[in-house]
Amino acid sequence: MSTAIVIRQEMKKARANTLRLFANIDDVDFRRQIHPDFSPVGWHLGHIGVTESYWILQQCKGETSQSTLYDSFFTPTDTPKPNRIHLPPRAEILDYLATVREHVFSFLVHADFSADHPLLQEANIFNMLLQHEEQHNETILLILRLLAMEQYDAGKSNSNQIDSFPPAAQTPPFDKSRMVLVPAGPFLMGSNHQGTTLDNERPQHEVEVKDFMIDRYPVSNREFLQFILADGYDSPHWWSVEGWQWCTQQQVMHPLSWRQPRAGEWIEIRRDTVAPLALDRPVMGVSWYEADAYARYVGKRLPTEAEWEKAILSGVLAMTGCVWEWTSTWFHPYPGFIAHPYQGYSVPYFDNQHRVLRGGSLATQPHVRRPTFRTWYHPWVREIFSGIRCIQNVSMYSNKDVEFQ
Repeated sequence: MSTAIVIRQEMKKARANTLRLFANIDDVDFRRQIHPDFSPVGWHLGHIGVTESYWILQQCKGETSQSTLYDSFFTPTDTPKPNRIHLPPRAEILDYLATVREHVFSFLVHADFSADHPLLQEANIFNMLLQHEEQHNETILLILRLLAMEQYDAGKSNSNQIDSFPPAAQTPPFDKSRMVLVPAGPFLMGSNHQGTTLDNERPQHEVEVKDFMIDRYPVSNREFLQFILADGYDSPHWWSVEGWQWCTQQQVMHPLSWRQPRAGEWIEIRRDTVAPLALDRPVMGVSWYEADAYARYVGKRLPTEAEWEKAILSGVLAMTGCVWEWTSTWFHPYPGFIAHPYQGYSVPYFDNQHRVLRGGSLATQPHVRRPTFRTWYHPWVREIFSGIRCIQNVSMYSNKDVEFQ
């Protein structure tokens, strides 16, 4: 099967997933900014189309813009988030998407991926756009989850009752105390595959890592609940100075989607349901500050992203891809980094203000879920599908029940 056919199929699949997310969104929520840090869901729809039009039709094919008005409105640097509520009609945006996609597929039929064109080599711009749409799929899903929380708190939840998870969805009990030893030594971090990776994953480079113990499983709701019951949110001892200031100012007392309707009863709000807290599922919706405080509480720490990547490449981690996992690393360029295809994707965030997360969540699409993929957020952000996996220095680990790799 040719590269063009495969790309066409994957782009059609991603677009179907995108449109499916909007099936039950009314026009009010389509254009409303539900959270100040995120755009209206409808803006993401137009942005996906404008980005595809710019890179394929204008930069590769040489066409003029399909709409200079759309180009400006759906470009993040041109339109501040509060102004993005002034969306064109949904039907008009959908027509624009369809027109752009028709032109893109027409170009794709004759695209030469062996040429010297910097965007077409190894089909890298098509793969980037595919991942771009999938990343926005996840952003749309987290916005819809925020909407569900807003509706629940306002007493307008679509759920008339608290639903239970079907047995198949429950995670079986497992030994959460078990940690795994990752031996010291060098490994190759990152990637040199320009066709399928993004600029901040490149180039591949050797990193020396000391030995460490890492949790085989991410931190569960059950474990994090113990932190709450031990007054972890009221104990500055476990928090960094910045974290404690954030915690007290924001009056944070539990993960974002948790609610306690009655003493001793915890529930979790999801996009489509309100359910009893599933104790053996990974905790989700915590900031870096909360993750760091929890790690201190249990006498551990968060991994660096080098430690995390070495662990996953060693095959010792279980339940990856359930939640994005916070690391202690500030987002930064690798040695020899070259921005591609433009400066704006990664470079503005090399500012020592964004922590790296690794692994992916259940909302992460296949083309984004890989060991070298990096995402990044401010340490106070908790609206994302983020969780925790801890590590410990070998010298501090006393449990004799160790798995050696």
